[in-house]
Amino acid sequence: MGVALVTGGAKRIGAEICRALASNGHSIIIHYRNSVEEATELSEELNKVSKSAIIRADLENLDDVKSLVPKAVKFFGHIDILINNASMFEYDNIKSINSDLFNRSIATNTLAPILLIQAFAEQSLEAQGCIINLLDQKLENPNQDYLSYTASKTALAGLVEPLAIGLAPAIRVNGIAPGLTLPSPHASVSEFKKLHDKTPLGRGATPRDISEAVVFLISAQSVTGQVLFVDGGERLHPRDTDVLYGRGE
Repeated sequence: MGVALVTGGAKRIGAEICRALASNGHSIIIHYRNSVEEATELSEELNKVSKSAIIRADLENLDDVKSLVPKAVKFFGHIDILINNASMFEYDNIKSINSDLFNRSIATNTLAPILLIQAFAEQSLEAQGCIINLLDQKLENPNQDYLSYTASKTALAGLVEPLAIGLAPAIRVNGIAPGLTLPSPHASVSEFKKLHDKTPLGRGATPRDISEAVVFLISAQSVTGQVLFVDGGERLHPRDTDVLYGRGE
């Protein structure tokens, strides 16, 4: 099987993706920024079923981003799968948006994935490569909250098709757009629980749903240039605001 680099792989959805890929026989490189303890613990867990390693990089730092793939290749050889999962997710709206938050959002959520894709494509791949960008159901269900985050994810989503064209036939590029999956550290947990399952399917997305979608796209050799929504149909039920994120409730 292949070698996968998962950004933001130490916790939450990223960790579940790492577990799913390891259980399918892939060697995993877990990227983290500050979560060294979580990354180490996860790596020890994954080593029971596959090979894994951890690597640190600050995705707001261009030098760190540019050196991430060359350093990662030293663990297990060329990388076959790149999962751009790491995201910066801080609240703003039209009243509070500022250039610092906007630029940091773009740096982490848009520019870093693009540069990682560039480095990934420069490898000498022995087999077809696969790139999956984690996006958001906000692409089709926007609201007034998280403007900088929304802009950064919209920009990354807009590159899925051009990259799929430009990197074919050697590399496939797809996106996954999750709905509400886990409460944010700065979210109202009670409001999250209330709204999580208010979807057409009567259930919200789980980390396992996202990881299963990742496994599917890796195996789907004829699928490229697609964005797969994994949200229980949440995007079909528009809301005026997010789930009270950033409001301290």
